[in-house]
Amino acid sequence: MKSLRVLLRTRLEWIEEHLMQNAEKNGYGYITPSMARLYSYLGNAPVPMSELARRLKISRQAVHQLVNEGIHSGFLELLDSPNDKRVKMVQLSQEGQKMATVAIAEINKAEEELKQYIGVENVQELRRILELKWPED
Repeated sequence: MKSLRVLLRTRLEWIEEHLMQNAEKNGYGYITPSMARLYSYLGNAPVPMSELARRLKISRQAVHQLVNEGIHSGFLELLDSPNDKRVKMVQLSQEGQKMATVAIAEINKAEEELKQYIGVENVQELRRILELKWPED
């Protein structure tokens, strides 16, 4: 029997593969999986680079490299922290917000496709289970 870890990772990879394949169709084929993962951790509020490194579980140097790629692509911008001018905050640019909207639409399409394979009730049950309180919550 496969472990829960393997099952969850395999299913997440299915969604990410769907997203990356459709990124090409939507004109974002040059975005790497690492960059897509970084973008997935950015919401509406700016995030400190150190926090991104912690969330992504990668070095600060690696985050700096990804952020620089995102700035060069026009999807990210840096801001000074209002509390500490030494801290750089990362946020999606206007172009990055447009890309995020397209990505969310693709993720929703993947969920609809999943409903066709495993059924609406099973997707709803999966969502219900994953939304339960977990130990670190």
